[in-house]
Amino acid sequence: MKMILTIVRNEDAPLLLNELNEKKYYVTKLATTGGFLKKGNTTLLMGIEDEQVEEVCEIIRQHSGKRQQIMYTPPAPSNVNVYNSVSSVPVNVEVGGATIFILPVEEERKV
Repeated sequence: MKMILTIVRNEDAPLLLNELNEKKYYVTKLATTGGFLKKGNTTLLMGIEDEQVEEVCEIIRQHSGKRQQIMYTPPAPSNVNVYNSVSSVPVNVEVGGATIFILPVEEERKV
């Protein structure tokens, strides 16, 4: 048995959850926040059998598309005392996709 812990963007979560539920996978959904982009994420927890891992990973891949997003970062510090009209620097970063952790489960108990 495996525990699948998946982090996806909030925008990707509804369709992904719908597809997993249609395939009869039971999912626990947690609201989380990423440390780099400071954006909301959805973390999904699933207990599945070993032989289901590849199917679940493929469903996640199909419903967690990567895309480009402009993020504004503070300009590099300068020793020059000149008025700087630029308050931030645009940086193109890749967002989306999913981070999947596959963990072994020693035992499952339902009480």
